[in-house]
Amino acid sequence: MRRPFSIVIAALWALGALSPAAADQTDPRLDALFEELRAGDVLRVEENVGRILTIWADSQSDTTDLLYARAELAANNGAFDLALALLDHIVGLTPSFAQGYALRGQVRLATDDRAGAIEDFSRVIELEPRHFQVRVTLAELLLANGEKRDAYEMFQKALEWNPHDDVARQQARALRRQIDGQEI
Repeated sequence: MRRPFSIVIAALWALGALSPAAADQTDPRLDALFEELRAGDVLRVEENVGRILTIWADSQSDTTDLLYARAELAANNGAFDLALALLDHIVGLTPSFAQGYALRGQVRLATDDRAGAIEDFSRVIELEPRHFQVRVTLAELLLANGEKRDAYEMFQKALEWNPHDDVARQQARALRRQIDGQEI
């Protein structure tokens, strides 16, 4: 007989096998990677972005990393209820792990929970203000809501940290032209 996942997690928690992990976005390698990314070495952009994403995905907890990998797999396979259950556990276990909130925000978006997604994405920005991917997603949500100025500002903030994002740059330029044509 299979036990519901939440019962297994609760049992592990009670036994002390799961404890809150100390994960955050303060890895000292990030500063150098962002500096290099912002400096404009076009040949290393993809590599630097990949390294940043790898660091962000490391919660510093084997348990959280395992749950995150399973949540990511569930989300990619369209099993959003399972992904959300796993992600709820992740953010409970590791509340300073920004990627847990980022993925949960993506899953919430996929399930049409815009308010929940925005709440999660806002938490990501609190934890990791340089999270250019989440800033782009927030900008797109703002734009879809007709908030052009705020969307433009969010795209600009994303470009501060990753000036090589062509889509964000194009969107920001288009919005700048639209905003310049409006009354202030």
